[in-house]
Amino acid sequence: MARSAAKVKSGSASDADSNLGQCLRSIRQRNNWSLATVSAKTGLATSTLSRIENNQLSLTYEKLLQLSRGLGVDLAELLSGDQRQPPSPLTGRRAFTPPGEGRVIQTKAHYYRYLCTELTAKKMTPIIGTVSATDIRDVGGFLRHEGEEMVYVLSGTMELHTEFYEPLRVEQGGCIYFDSSMGHAFVAVGGPVTFLSVCSAPEPTLLEAEGRRGEG
Repeated sequence: MARSAAKVKSGSASDADSNLGQCLRSIRQRNNWSLATVSAKTGLATSTLSRIENNQLSLTYEKLLQLSRGLGVDLAELLSGDQRQPPSPLTGRRAFTPPGEGRVIQTKAHYYRYLCTELTAKKMTPIIGTVSATDIRDVGGFLRHEGEEMVYVLSGTMELHTEFYEPLRVEQGGCIYFDSSMGHAFVAVGGPVTFLSVCSAPEPTLLEAEGRRGEG
């Protein structure tokens, strides 16, 4: 099955864009590569690479994969900004995402808003998601990623499909908690459904999993 074309969007330079530009520049300098060299390795134009380094461009998931493979680094390293220092202590940290804001990830069947993305090394990844597909065949197959996940239905009716259980219908206000390494998929019943998802897996892992959706 074809990979989902997830796209990271931002109105201005987002945290993801800033991390990506920082990491790309760091990798180039570490290896003494010119933009032309990186262009030859990745197949991305030098003008595109320059805009990435200057936090002026967001990439689709497919382009992120193309970049990481050409550079020979993990996608998680690209998105984390190649941070080598240990994370700061969690005590006293706080983040706020205003209504309607957040880092948007969009696929053919899903719309996600990742919340509080300015905090690194979080133990949880909060997401507001919307799915409008009403057939399991239209969501791109099962999603699998490490850890556990809690899903709370904010509006509409969801049907949770998993590889080990019969489909479960969850009305507005219903909550599910499950092992997210088990194949799972969300389907809307009768109209779009919006939900809050809290995952124990980090954001880069979730993005990679979305790209592998339906495999295996």
